[in-house]
Order: sequence, then C-alpha cells, then structure tokens
Amino acid sequence: MDAQITGDSIEVASAVLTAATAEPGQIPEDLRRMLADADGRALLGQLRNAQLTQARLRRRAAELEALFSTARELVRLQDVDEVLQRLVERAHELMGTDVTYLSEFETGSGQLRVRHSKGTATPEFRDLLVPAGYGLASLVARTREPVWVAQYEQMSDAPHDERIDAAVRAEGLVSFLGVPLAVGDEVLGALFACNRFPHDFSPEQVLLLSAFADHAASVLHSARVLADAESAKERTEQANRELERNLAATELAGVVHEELTGAVISGGTVIDIVATLARRLGGRVLALDAQGRPLDTGMASGLDDLPPLSALTAAIGRSHENGHASEVSTARSEWLVTAIIGADRVLGAIIAEDPHGLPEDVARRTLERAAHVAALVSFKQDAVAAIRAEHRARWLLSVLSGDVRASADDVLIAPPAHLTGCTLIELAGLGGGSAVAVAERAVGDDGLVAQLDRRIVVSWTSPDVMAATERARRVVADAVREPSIFAVAVVRDLVPGELPSIVRRLTADVDFLPALGVTGTTVSSDAFAPYHALVPHDPQTVSRFISDVVGPVIAWDERRGTVLFDTLASYFDSGENRAVVADQMHIHANTVQQRLERVRALLHGDMGDPEFRFRLQSAVRLERLRRSIREAAGS
Repeated sequence: MDAQITGDSIEVASAVLTAATAEPGQIPEDLRRMLADADGRALLGQLRNAQLTQARLRRRAAELEALFSTARELVRLQDVDEVLQRLVERAHELMGTDVTYLSEFETGSGQLRVRHSKGTATPEFRDLLVPAGYGLASLVARTREPVWVAQYEQMSDAPHDERIDAAVRAEGLVSFLGVPLAVGDEVLGALFACNRFPHDFSPEQVLLLSAFADHAASVLHSARVLADAESAKERTEQANRELERNLAATELAGVVHEELTGAVISGGTVIDIVATLARRLGGRVLALDAQGRPLDTGMASGLDDLPPLSALTAAIGRSHENGHASEVSTARSEWLVTAIIGADRVLGAIIAEDPHGLPEDVARRTLERAAHVAALVSFKQDAVAAIRAEHRARWLLSVLSGDVRASADDVLIAPPAHLTGCTLIELAGLGGGSAVAVAERAVGDDGLVAQLDRRIVVSWTSPDVMAATERARRVVADAVREPSIFAVAVVRDLVPGELPSIVRRLTADVDFLPALGVTGTTVSSDAFAPYHALVPHDPQTVSRFISDVVGPVIAWDERRGTVLFDTLASYFDSGENRAVVADQMHIHANTVQQRLERVRALLHGDMGDPEFRFRLQSAVRLERLRRSIREAAGS
C-alpha cells in the first residue's frame, strides 16, 4: 500500500515539474484528475503561478539577449541606419505589436520624420513628417516621458493634424505607445509601438520599449558625435588646405609683384608684363588697347574664344569706373578684364583667362596691381616717347627749313642715313594737336613725324611706304573722328637733303587732290603729278571742265548702262587704233566704230579739231584719274 502511494506521488511530482516549464495554462488532463481534491487544486494554482513566472523569465531572457545584442552592435557601430533598423525589428518582435517605428527630430525645424519602421503597410506612413507641436510624437518630446493611448482618435492631450490623422487611418492604427529617445537634456526622437486594435499597454511593455529607446538614443547620439567630430576634422583639414593655398598664393603674388617691379625698373613694356603674368598664372593673358583689341597679334593668334569686342569694351569701361577687375564670360572660358588707366584716359587693358594659379581674390588683386604697373610703364614710355618725338620733329622741321646746323646739333636722335619715302597727311581743316601725337604713336620707329601748318609730314624708313601711310592715316582719322582725312605719299629712296623739295611737291599734291573731289584715302603723288599745271585747284572748276567736255557721254552711260566712256578712253590709249580697242574690250571692230559714232554725236565739239581733241583727252584722263582714286579709296 505504501509502495503504491509512493509510486503515485512520484508520478504526480514528475507531471507537476513538467507542467511548470510549459506555457501558461498548458496543464495535462491526467494531472488535473490526479489533483482533483482540495489539496490538489491548491497545487494547481501554484503550478499556474510557476508557469507565469517561467514565461516572464523566458521573455526577460529574450529581451536581455536582444538588448545585449543591440549593445554589441552599438559598440561595433558602422552603419547607423542598419543598426537602427535592426533595433526596430527586435523591438517589434519582443513587443508583439502590429507596427513599430522610430521617428527622429530634424535639426532646426523641430519636426519629426519616420526614419525606420516594421510592420507598416502604406508608404505614406513610412515617410510621415510630424510638424512641431502636433501629434503624439510632439507630446512625447515635450514631456520626455512615455505616453500611450488605447484609442488614438480620442486623444486630446496633443493637437491633431489632418495629414497625420489621415496617415494613421490609412495604416489602420488604433493604440499607440511612444517613448522618448533622450540623451541628457536633448530629445533626439521617439520610438513607437502600435496596434491595429484598442490596447492598454502594460508597465513591462513600457519598460521594454524604453530600454530599446535608450539604445536607439545612444546610436543616434554616437552617430551625431562622430559626424560632428568628422565634420570638425574636415573643417580643420579644409582650413589647413586653405591656409596653405593662401600662403602659396601670397608667395606667388609676391614673386609676381617683384617681377613686375623689375620690369618697370629695367624698361620693360606692357607686353613684358603680360608675359610675366601668363608665365606665373599658368594661363592666357593678353594686353588690349583702349578699344579692346589685342596689342600683340602674335600672342592673340588662335584665340577664337576671346569675348566679343563689345563685351570687352564694356568690361574695360566698368573697370575704369570702379577701379577693379571685371568679369566677362564666353561659352568656353571665364575672363578677368582690368583697365590700364592713365591720367585722363584709358590706356588699354589686361585680360586673363580664369587664373588657376591663384584664388580669385588674389588673382584679382594681382591683375589690378599689374594694371597699375602697366600704367606706370605706359607713363614712362609716353614720357620718353614724347621727348624723343619732340627731338625727332625738331630735327625734321630743321631739315625742311634748311637749317642744317640745327639738325646736326641734335644729339638725342640718330639721323637716318636715307629715307624710303615721304608723306603729307591733310587734316581736313582740323588743328594738329592730338592728331600729331596719335600719328607719332602710329608711325613709331618707322619714321619721323612733325606738324607743318595744319598738316602732318612723315619721313619714312619703312619698306612699305604706301601701306604704312594708309595705316597711319586710318589711325589718325579714327582718333579725331574725321573720316575725310587723306594723305599723299612719295615712294622712293631719299636723302634728308631732298626732303624740302619733296614736301613742296606733296603740298602741291594735297592742294590739288580736293579738285578731284576725293577724300578719305591715301594716294601716290606719281598718279597725278602731270596735271598740276593743267588744272586749277578749285574743285568746282575741275568738275565743270569734265562735265562740259565729256559730261554727255558719261550721262549716256549712266542712263543706259553702256560703256561709251571706257571705249573712248581705250581709243585714246591705243593711239586711236580701233582694232586694238576691239581686241582689248573683246568686241567686234564694227561695234567700236558704232560706239565712237555715238560719242561724236553726243560731244559738243569736233574730234577732228586739234584744240578740242586736246581738251577731250585731258578731260578723259582727269575723269579716269578721279575714278581710279575713288576705286582705290572704296568710294
């Protein structure tokens, strides 16, 4: 009997121990029957308590394992987003709620944005932005305490926002538990656990979610500290790089300034200054004249991407007004333009393409300093050139006046042994003054310039006298804004002693040229020397003479588009040989005869009369001369 009782007791004890480790409420039926008496029912109550205790211990162990795992990941912090997402996923598993999400404060705005979530179904909620002061999240942030509601729609502790409420309804969420992510006095965000049904959250759930929130706060705080440290390190490195760059730039600017100063002392030119800048800045640098045109065409060759002339002149004007470099852009390049400013005018400009060798502010100061140095160089060159030009003009005038002693005594110039020609520029009634200075700069070392009454005389050493004369004439005409200025040149080797007679001949040429009604060009004296003695200098008289003699023929050609005048001129040139005229004009001899008959009918005189024939040939040659000069001038 005792053995039987002992055996039953052992069986009951074994069943009780087994049931004690089962999930709460899982008690086998045979054990319930064995414990049907009063003492057994008391033991069943203790068994249920043991099951609950074991379940709590298992859950707590799982929670601790999850927290320890998160702590280990926090120590090995690499990817902040990955750590936070896994933290949200573990909290979601242990809390057993429908949705778990983490919201982070956006610095500056005070808004909270959902950063990581688990269990959400709508994209609107996964990227939800909660304005400052609205919703449950703002309440959590303000109170820095856990907050939970069983029915979100009935919450009245914080203002509702229609957009937030719409997102909550779309997600189907009803009950919320939110705990703050706080470090010290700073709230970094909030961690939420939500259900799609009404639910009162237990203290254990609040504590568990708070533990995960503390870990999340540590992750965010550590990430921000690391980011701030990295940012501070980057700022320090950037400051060091900027300091090194500025030191290098300052050193380079000092070297450039020293070289520019040396250029002034050694008598360098603006082109030398530009070459120094180009070498030191490592880019293209050019010198421009006051109209924005490159001074050194050799350096400017191939620069198709230079800014338009209008843009350059506008930039020079801006730089002249404010004294600083001005920007000009093209499709391919950025340029800085700095005016070279003289005492009363703009002397030119320096243009540099996007200088890479210096920071922009240092590059600007360097270019502006270079422009000042260039102005000093220009002043020095102008002063030297003015003295030299004065002595050269004095020498030339003394030669023209026949004062050989005065010309020989001027030791400041080396008188040319021989000259290649001489030019007289008619200023069309303007005074000499500035026009002479312009002519001196245009002629340069190719000749000597002086003012003779209201005309400019140039004795040339240039190998191409006609081209040099036309260039000087154009420069003077542009400078004084008088396009009618014209010039006459003698082209042949001369000795200084021949200049007085040559200038007298040129003076007669200049007086005669207006008689043909031609201005604004350069002509050779040899073209019309034979007519000086034949024709008075009054333009009206010359025009009337041509019109009276061959006017009807010219008028006929103009009305009908014929070439009677050309036929007549060819007839005289050929020695009045009709066959030669036909061959030269590529027409039939009968056509020549017909044209000459028409000419005879139009003329007011008899071509057989020697006196009329002389007048006719003179008028034809004068008209041909007038036409050739006009064609050469492009008029």
